[in-house]
Amino acid sequence: MSNEIGLSALTELGALAFASSADAIEATCALVQRLSGVDITVVSEVTADGRYVFRGLENRFEIPLQRGAAIPWEWSLCSRVHAGESPATVPDTREVPALWAAWLRLKQGLGVEWDVLAFCTRDVRLPDGSLFGTLCLHHRAPREFAPDEEALLDVLARLLAQEVWRERSAARLAETVEALELEVRTRVELAEELRHELRAPLAVIDGYAEAMLDGVLARDDEHVVLVRREAGRAVRLLDELVDLVRLEARLAADAATEPADAQAVAAEMHERLQPLAEAAGVTLSLETVVAVVDVPRRRLEQLWINLVRNALRAVSGGAGSEIVLFVRAGVDAVEVGVEDDGPGLDDHELRRVFERFYRGSSGREAGEGSGLGLTVARRIVESAGGQIAAEHREPRGLRVVGRLPAAQGVASGDHAAPQP
Repeated sequence: MSNEIGLSALTELGALAFASSADAIEATCALVQRLSGVDITVVSEVTADGRYVFRGLENRFEIPLQRGAAIPWEWSLCSRVHAGESPATVPDTREVPALWAAWLRLKQGLGVEWDVLAFCTRDVRLPDGSLFGTLCLHHRAPREFAPDEEALLDVLARLLAQEVWRERSAARLAETVEALELEVRTRVELAEELRHELRAPLAVIDGYAEAMLDGVLARDDEHVVLVRREAGRAVRLLDELVDLVRLEARLAADAATEPADAQAVAAEMHERLQPLAEAAGVTLSLETVVAVVDVPRRRLEQLWINLVRNALRAVSGGAGSEIVLFVRAGVDAVEVGVEDDGPGLDDHELRRVFERFYRGSSGREAGEGSGLGLTVARRIVESAGGQIAAEHREPRGLRVVGRLPAAQGVASGDHAAPQP
């Protein structure tokens, strides 16, 4: 390396404006190549999947590699340094058996006739201590590396690490800002939707109250019941909305809970919801297998309450006669859900059924439901790492099924027969 090393070289590099870490890598390779006079300068990235990717490459003769090319990490000479089989600076690789053997293997893989004899590498470590990659010098003849050269490589490797870190931090910051902006927009939209949905029950309450005060309607039990029903609808809407927001923000206190016995919870919910079904003239059936899922018990209860209530709105009034509350063993998950023999949904409704405040035709005609029940159900399933779907049921009806991960180390449904 010439006498233009040290601060003058760093000043030259610092005077450049880098649009990206790729620019910084390219400029560093060019500077080291010019000052050192070695045959090949490489800045690599060691990826999480075990690849050694050439992000920067300067060479004085033709080689069968270009920027962006990759080899397995264990093929690289640098990996032998990390394995403790070679020093980081080697004037003649033939004097280090492990390093020389690694080069011969790489040489065969590249299909070249020349050898790397002098070798010097420095880790490019990010401020958090993680390894981004390496800054490496290769030469075809034996060569000593002066202390000043090695010192400069140390500094350049640290500068590269800072530049990569800066770029990644800027990207993470941009993603965070975008997520915050999306959250703000979502909350504004939610407030607008809530105002729209609350307007209907509040308008009914206000209308009946005004009519009774003006003497247009009698202040009797019938009208008070109607007002109370609309007030209850508004309260349920607010409760479901708060629960949905907490699920979406992951604020619900679901951490450190025991896995739930899905069969036992299903049986309990069948008993608790049976009076609602009987009042609607609908049969509520139970079909379960032994299954334990990684979902808090109260969330599993909430899931079935929402699904059964949604099904009751579809089948009440003679549109259907049966609702089945089920736990089944799927291919790679536990299936929990509800199916009915009601009118079902058309394809358009099926695609929108989990949207916030969306109500199917049966709910709209009956003027019931908040339009949040299935949205809350989706969040419960997804927060547990599962998936939920609404499906056509043959010959008629609708099936809503959440596919949940089974609790680790617990067999689910392997030998159990359905429980009537």
